[in-house]
Amino acid sequence: MSRTRILDTLRAGLAAAPLSVPEPPARPASLAVGPDAWALLAAVLEPLDVRLRVAKNPAEAATHVADIARARGAASYARWQDMPAGLDMDAALAGLTRLSPDCCQALAQVDLGLTFAQAALLDSGSLVLIAGAQRPRSVSLLPPTHVCLVPRASLLPDVSALPELLSRQRGPSGLLPSCLNLVTGPSSTADIELVLVRGVHGPGALDIVGLDWDL
Repeated sequence: MSRTRILDTLRAGLAAAPLSVPEPPARPASLAVGPDAWALLAAVLEPLDVRLRVAKNPAEAATHVADIARARGAASYARWQDMPAGLDMDAALAGLTRLSPDCCQALAQVDLGLTFAQAALLDSGSLVLIAGAQRPRSVSLLPPTHVCLVPRASLLPDVSALPELLSRQRGPSGLLPSCLNLVTGPSSTADIELVLVRGVHGPGALDIVGLDWDL
């Protein structure tokens, strides 16, 4: 079939059935960060098999973290260095061995990684983790259990709020952070025969502790 005949056939087909592109659906309105924000977040996290525990003060937060470590059978942990002010997570996990987050080989053997989120998105349950000198990505990626602290002030409606968040994270030189991770539930994959498997590419368990006070 010649090139001319092919093009004539295509033109005839398009003339008989013109290409029509429907209008995209309207973007849903952003969720409001109101007094029921924790309930909204918990509802989004439930299908992801993530439990949200809300603490009203530092003592409750420490108790929740200790309870999670006990329930997960953790014997060791690593944490980010610059945890939110007023939280003594080392005291909460006093019975566990703390390992340095600087050694990936050691972190490969640790049971629990403790971080805190720079933001949590109410529409998807995604945690925004911004890496830094005292916040190595490996703490949230290598241990089989990831425990993340979420301050109340870090709750955001959706991903559209991220540009403003990033603009506030610029360093002294004006540069943006080198890495931002969006964590939505525990590590999961269904690549092989659509069978869901947890923990292949990261933690198989994610627990969140909401910090419901002004930090």
